[in-house]
Amino acid sequence: MNFRQFVVRNTMRNKHLYLAYFLSTLFAVMVFFTFSVFAFHPKLVGDALNSKAQVGMLGAAIIIYGFAFFFVLYSMDVFLQSRKKEFGLLMIQGMSPKQLRKMVFIENIVIGFFATISGSLVGVLFSQLILWLSKFLMRIDLGFYFPVKALALTVVAFMALFFVISFVIQFRLPKLNVQTLLKAGELGKGSFKVSRWKSIFAVVLIAAGYATALLAPETAVIIVFLPVVFVVIVGTKFLFDQLSVWIIEKLRKNEKVFWKKTNMVVFSDLAFRMKDNARSFFLVAIISTVAFSAIGSLYGFRQLLVGNMDATSYAFQALDAKETSVQAVNSALEKYDIKADEVPVSVYTGEGIQVISQSEYNKLAKATKTEALALKEGTAIQLKDTSGMENAATTKNVTVAGSNLEVTKEEDTSILSTFIPTYVVSDQVAMKDYQPNHYVYWFTPNASVEDQIKVGKAVEKNTDIVSVEFMKDMVIQSYAPVLFVGIFIGIVFFVSAGSFLYFRLYSDMDVDIEKFKMIYKMGLAKKELKKMIYQQIGILFFTPIIVSVIHGAVALTAMYHMFKMGMQLAGWEVLGVFVVIQIIYYLVARIFYFRKVYQAVTA
Repeated sequence: MNFRQFVVRNTMRNKHLYLAYFLSTLFAVMVFFTFSVFAFHPKLVGDALNSKAQVGMLGAAIIIYGFAFFFVLYSMDVFLQSRKKEFGLLMIQGMSPKQLRKMVFIENIVIGFFATISGSLVGVLFSQLILWLSKFLMRIDLGFYFPVKALALTVVAFMALFFVISFVIQFRLPKLNVQTLLKAGELGKGSFKVSRWKSIFAVVLIAAGYATALLAPETAVIIVFLPVVFVVIVGTKFLFDQLSVWIIEKLRKNEKVFWKKTNMVVFSDLAFRMKDNARSFFLVAIISTVAFSAIGSLYGFRQLLVGNMDATSYAFQALDAKETSVQAVNSALEKYDIKADEVPVSVYTGEGIQVISQSEYNKLAKATKTEALALKEGTAIQLKDTSGMENAATTKNVTVAGSNLEVTKEEDTSILSTFIPTYVVSDQVAMKDYQPNHYVYWFTPNASVEDQIKVGKAVEKNTDIVSVEFMKDMVIQSYAPVLFVGIFIGIVFFVSAGSFLYFRLYSDMDVDIEKFKMIYKMGLAKKELKKMIYQQIGILFFTPIIVSVIHGAVALTAMYHMFKMGMQLAGWEVLGVFVVIQIIYYLVARIFYFRKVYQAVTA
């Protein structure tokens, strides 16, 4: 057996040792392959995507490949640091530093090859799942195609990546003597200094960034964007490697907290863990914040675009009650066998206001199954749009055709635009000299969305006809590629953050096993061991996620502030979904991790 055969066989026979690194690299390959599938998708290239979106796709490809490079390099670096004892044993048995570097090079090439092939195969399944979900959840039908270009690009790109990393990583091997390598497990547990001023500085920087983003005037949000991002990033770095450790040290000195139940074991090396994981936490927090902000912004913009239409109660509207327009809609409805309630309405405009009579409004109320209005003489009711569009200012009195009327209340409407003050008045008010506008509305409570879109397509050449579902579908389809790419990139970043956390958890398993073995021999119960492991994993998983959720909420609030709006439901929905995903991720990970640790401790 020659040296290469020894390395390959050693790698294949010690699958459990290499599993965490293999899975992390496989994930990086899968992410890049899946993105490549969409980058080369025939419905997302050329005329299907505008020039800015294409530039965004190219930039995203570079970012994802760069992220993959540094992620694999970082994963390999952590993997090597956890194998110091193994390297020490190999050097005792006669392996030279040159052979050690050669072994690492071959190992990485072998793992990289299998990770590239496996990641591409998993990516085929994952990309089809994403395509199916996009059709099911977002009504974006991209269709299926076999990703030959994506497969070729992924294989070539990642074999080159693994070759470069395999070469570079040789020079990152621990340059320590045999004795130090064998005692590697005992290193890193000495004392370290934590700066109180840097801890305070973290709070000041983050608070200043938040205040600037939230208090900046609408258009100024864009101007302060980069400075705020820089300040918050620096503050986040100090938060994890200074403030968090400082808080843990303060808790350790609090006897009531430290000596309570199993807290002594949890807090014993928690400060060191926070210090060791500070870089991982920082990366996860920033990556997750980018994911939250990207998806929240894009999803929020989509809601802004179609939200007004979602709140509209009618299906079709003829802006001018011409016989040709009315006949066109009725013919299309008859063609697709759709039953509709046809309601003609007259609205008057003049003197900067819009007026509808009580009887005309009540026809609409009956069609929409809402409460009819009854007005007293000398009064009026102001209408307010519920679709999210901007309403005219509220007034207490209004003059209509010379009659001064008291506005007694406000009433919601999902039919009439209220950019200008809009009022319901009694039938006795003569709207002389006002411009009459004759509309026809069709209400189709039992028609499907697909049928309404078909009717809209049939009458789309008539500019006097508004088809709500058809307009919504056109907006969604035109916005779909940008929305899809943006949300996909956001999901990639968030899943990447979860992969970081899992890899760090897995790489510390041997240390946890040794610690809990000693405590278990002293009489530690299984229930107490489970509690400590769950607490430890919970801190690892949720510390960066909580920070990123707060960052994301502030970023989305500032974004909506540009449009003179508060934090929208769309933003909270995005944050909520990701928190739920992280909770599920944590619940699953802690079960598998505890099972492995407990089996090793009791073996």
